Amino acid sequence: MKSAMLSIVGSLTVTWLGCGETGDLALSAGAPATAAVAGTITSCGVPVAGAAVALLVQQDESGQARPVKTRTTATTTDAGGEWLLEVAPAFGVPGPAVVRLLVTPPGGVTQDLTGGTVELGLEQPPRDTLHLDADVGAAARMCQ
Repeated sequence: MKSAMLSIVGSLTVTWLGCGETGDLALSAGAPATAAVAGTITSCGVPVAGAAVALLVQQDESGQARPVKTRTTATTTDAGGEWLLEVAPAFGVPGPAVVRLLVTPPGGVTQDLTGGTVELGLEQPPRDTLHLDADVGAAARMCQ
C-alpha cells in the first residue's frame, strides 16, 4: 500500500515538474505580435459569399530573429462578402508588416488583389485593423 502511494506521489511530482518546464519554455518565447485585417469581397459591386480569403504577410525589421514571409490560413466570406483574419506571424515583431490579399471566389481561381501595411503589436485582441476591400469582378475585367 505504501509502495503504491509513493509511486503515485512520485508520478505526480514528475508530471508537475514536466508541466512547469514546458510552461516556462512557452513563456520565454514571448507574446506574439498581432494585428487584424478585415474587408469585403465583391464582384462587380455585389457581395461574394463563400470566397476563400488568405493573406501573404512580409516583415523585415531590424532586430528580428529572421524575416517573416508567410501565408495565413484562409477564412471564408460571409453572406455579405465580409471577412476578418488575425495576423500573428512566427518571428513577427511589433512594427509595420506588408500584407497582400489573396482571394479565391467559389469555383474560381486565386487572385492576388491588393495590399497594405498593418502595424503589428503586442495587444490582445489586436489594436490595429487594416481594411482591405476587393472586387474580383473588376480585377478580372468582367464588369460593364
